[in-house]
Amino acid sequence: KAQYTFSLAFDTQRLHEMRMDILNEKGLGGLYESIVETSGKELFASLRAITEYLENDPEGDVIVHCVQGKDRTGLVIMLCQSVLGLDDTTIVADYHKSEVLLNGNSKTDGSAAAHIATASKTETKGKLNKGFFSGSPEEVMVGTLSWIRERHGSVLGYLDHIGFDATWRKRFLAVMNGGGYNMNETTGSGSMNSRL
Repeated sequence: KAQYTFSLAFDTQRLHEMRMDILNEKGLGGLYESIVETSGKELFASLRAITEYLENDPEGDVIVHCVQGKDRTGLVIMLCQSVLGLDDTTIVADYHKSEVLLNGNSKTDGSAAAHIATASKTETKGKLNKGFFSGSPEEVMVGTLSWIRERHGSVLGYLDHIGFDATWRKRFLAVMNGGGYNMNETTGSGSMNSRL
């Protein structure tokens, strides 16, 4: 802790290296927890933008993407799917499809342990180990959903926390299904064929 404080004040390169070491240690699940914890404003803005765009252009389509199309994109889509009432199994399976698509085949070992074992062979202290973050293993999204529920009681509780409250969710549901979707706001359950 003292070394971190010293580096914060005097050695920005060492501070960067220490941050990379912490990120490598926490892995993809830690990255997602960090995004969820520190980027609520940005996640809300994404959900609001999707909702408002489709309100203004009901026949329009929305593409959600980031650099790899699995991390920030995966979290935004997970939140959308949660609002729509999709179950965890569906959300996790959909997230994991990115791994197959990014790797260009369907014979990937999706376990986080496999990614860490491969990535640790090339670990460089003080540098981001991209191997830790390259896949979209199912257990990472399972862990992220669990972490959100531990912190906020439910995904809907997290959405309330970031400002995408029941009023916004009703607007979102209306544009996703032409106004004909009813979701139980307490349990978050529901089903539909959506535009997502």
